[in-house]
Amino acid sequence: MAHRSLVALALALTLGGGALGPATADDSPTTLPSGVGAVLPRTPIPAARHTTPLPRSSQNMPRRVPWGTGTLDVPGTSPDSLGLTQFLTRTRTRAFVVLHRGTLVHEWYADGIDRDTKLASWSVAKSMVALLAGQAVADGRLRLDTKLVDVIPELRVTSPLEGDAAYNRVTVRDLLDMTSGIESPEGYTLVDDPSALLEHPSLLITSFTGTYPLFVTPDVWSFAQTHRTMLFEPGTKGEYISHNSQLLGMVLEATYGEDLETLFRTRLWEPAGAQYPATWNVDRPGGTAKGFCCLNAAGRDFARLGQLVLDAGTPRSPVSRAWKERLLRPRAIRLYGGEWPYSTNFWHSPADAPRGTSRLDDASALGIFGQYIYVNDRTDTVIAKLSDYGIEQDEALTLRAMRHIATSFPGAPQTVSVKVQAPRSVRRGHQAILRVTALGEGRTRPRGLVRLTIGGKTTRVRLVRGRARILWTPRHLGEHRYVARYRPQSGFKQATTTGHIVVRRSQ
Repeated sequence: MAHRSLVALALALTLGGGALGPATADDSPTTLPSGVGAVLPRTPIPAARHTTPLPRSSQNMPRRVPWGTGTLDVPGTSPDSLGLTQFLTRTRTRAFVVLHRGTLVHEWYADGIDRDTKLASWSVAKSMVALLAGQAVADGRLRLDTKLVDVIPELRVTSPLEGDAAYNRVTVRDLLDMTSGIESPEGYTLVDDPSALLEHPSLLITSFTGTYPLFVTPDVWSFAQTHRTMLFEPGTKGEYISHNSQLLGMVLEATYGEDLETLFRTRLWEPAGAQYPATWNVDRPGGTAKGFCCLNAAGRDFARLGQLVLDAGTPRSPVSRAWKERLLRPRAIRLYGGEWPYSTNFWHSPADAPRGTSRLDDASALGIFGQYIYVNDRTDTVIAKLSDYGIEQDEALTLRAMRHIATSFPGAPQTVSVKVQAPRSVRRGHQAILRVTALGEGRTRPRGLVRLTIGGKTTRVRLVRGRARILWTPRHLGEHRYVARYRPQSGFKQATTTGHIVVRRSQ
């Protein structure tokens, strides 16, 4: 049958033919997981109209990275480390791009891979869908507690024959944090040797009920309709399920009335200033995007997408500060036996689990075969790593290595948001109190000066624990525009905010 042939083809392309074995000179993107996007139905995404430049940085990369128990770069630790190139080749890296403060520190490509080679994101795409969901929340289109079936009523369970009633309680929050409880097995087992079924017959079930049927189905809507049974009550446990992100993408399409590829192109790809064309795989020509995987793009452009996270809350990014804070703060519910902190379709290192739900400096989008968009907010560093490194292999070690690279750079000044609390209208000749609040990343309270210009007059005031109060007596009627400029002390970036106050006639 055609569908069975498609399943066999996709499985062979993604896992067969030595994709998990040693690299050879004959390897090419289309015979490896990193190139599977080129042989599946896809929608083209053109390069951005205006490319964001990546000027060369003067920063130096570490010579070695930790791999095991220590690193030679830190005195007193074990010499269990790898040279940088050795690290890249050992983990079968195809493209590796490092940005610091928006400048290009380092890029490396395997043989046969160029700057414009499209490489598969796999589950890194989940993080892009989450960033789009953040914009829907910021726009007021969605709330975290919006129910899936309120947006897509066709999926509402109305009888036990359709699924479990608990499905109707799944929220956007559950889809983002992998706490939905929807039963859709996340298996990656492929039976290469049929004789193995005699000893392990369960492998046959795993191969055809795991993630691959979702990956190769020509109708993700039918897949969603046939997967409405539940493992647990939504929000009570964590279970990594790719179908959660597929549903989230479908929620976004229904919310905006546009396909996921268009939302991505206009709301992330264009703002990132992507340099090269990309594609997004769909279930069938002209069909629905695979929101749980399947963005295919160049290494530099994956890094540019990561920079949008670090630039959140500034004119350079459509990502809100609140959304960045959420993805840097792990949820209370962990994944994989409580070992892996997770939030908003971004992963945190297992070593950070003891820190509970406190805000962390870094997070990473992560794909099954070694795809990463790692971001470090403290040093303003992005690392894009696209690989063919087996199934779920050495992620914790790789995150540690990338954190080592990021923290070898000097810390970046924090982004600051400035707000002015002012009455909408005041009476002429009456004193008004204007309250200024400056908030840094991680809810830090910056020091420095604020210059408030209003009604042609400028007042300077010093912040105390991120706050200041200004007394203003208006003399003229009408609408007055104010501009508040924050001039920081060391460790923070400048910030500006504007607004209007209406002056009414005294009574």
